[in-house]
Amino acid sequence: MTTHKFDPANMDQLLSSERQEKLDIFRILSLLPLSPYHVVADIGCGPGLFTIPLAKALPGGKVYALDIQKEMTEACQRRAQEAHLGNVEVMLTKETVFPLERGSLDGVFVAFVLHSQIDRSGFLRSVMDLLKPGGWLAQLNWHLLPETTQGPPPERRIAVEEVLRLAEEVGFRTVLRRELNDQQYMMVSYK
Repeated sequence: MTTHKFDPANMDQLLSSERQEKLDIFRILSLLPLSPYHVVADIGCGPGLFTIPLAKALPGGKVYALDIQKEMTEACQRRAQEAHLGNVEVMLTKETVFPLERGSLDGVFVAFVLHSQIDRSGFLRSVMDLLKPGGWLAQLNWHLLPETTQGPPPERRIAVEEVLRLAEEVGFRTVLRRELNDQQYMMVSYK
């Protein structure tokens, strides 16, 4: 089994107005424990759908936008430059070895990434290592539903209970769970 990568030829889907409307990005941001001076990583940033609004919400902070695909980091970098955001640093990363110092982040944002990980516990442990004490992890995931035209196939999706178990197993304390729409949910956990 190999890690699933998004086809860069379909990158426009990740930024579509339909997707943005369905996700309600500003509602999601309102559920995050953000402070204007936080240092946050957007792991699996793709072309920056969440990176740009996060950076705008952190005028005195910083966003590290990390992705395993060069095409995604290049697209995110372009969008950050077009938005004239000086608080975004885009970086290519590996699956679970991140180019950031341990204990350097106030928060980590992970949207629709966990389902693509081979070692989900290892991924969450690596995220935990990046966080300062009391740091937060926000995850967006797909519900287990019959296959739809959007999102990963059902066999890759993770049940809510499984995500809670994995997070607890590595030491996270989950304090918030919200339905984003009929197919997706969000969780916020603390170190």
